Amino acid sequence: MSCYSIEFARLLLSVGSEVDVLCKVLCNEHGLTPVPEKINGYREAITKKFPLFTSLEIFVPRYNLSYTPWLSWSNGTTPGWWHAYNNVKHERHGNFSEANLANVIEAMSGLFTLVCYVCHQEISSRQAAPWPKVFDLDPKLSSFISTNFKPGHILPDFN
Repeated sequence: MSCYSIEFARLLLSVGSEVDVLCKVLCNEHGLTPVPEKINGYREAITKKFPLFTSLEIFVPRYNLSYTPWLSWSNGTTPGWWHAYNNVKHERHGNFSEANLANVIEAMSGLFTLVCYVCHQEISSRQAAPWPKVFDLDPKLSSFISTNFKPGHILPDFN
């Protein structure tokens, strides 16, 4: 998990940028005003509207891994993978080792969480297709289980 590379740096930078975009989209879609500009503002706005956001567990079934990428928000702190993203973004030469597999997977889990919240209607109505193969939600959230999980998940804040 500690291996790092230029490809991981590219992924981390791309994922971090998309996280920023989807945080804004989620805030806009739910009328959270004023729309925050930074991660701490997103934390305040998103967790106020969606208190269970921080506890959503993301699975990587193929490798039997699970992540709760936003858990630190429940303590009022920023995720470590977000710090790594900023460190690589602003001072890559000194922080290149933070562009590692562990940070990339957790950042991608954070992005997947945001995608699920932004697209919750499509997911719950089984219109999200194709369903991802790398990441998945907790099977307890699904109202439809087969050999492959299908959309039909009801996210905790939408019950």
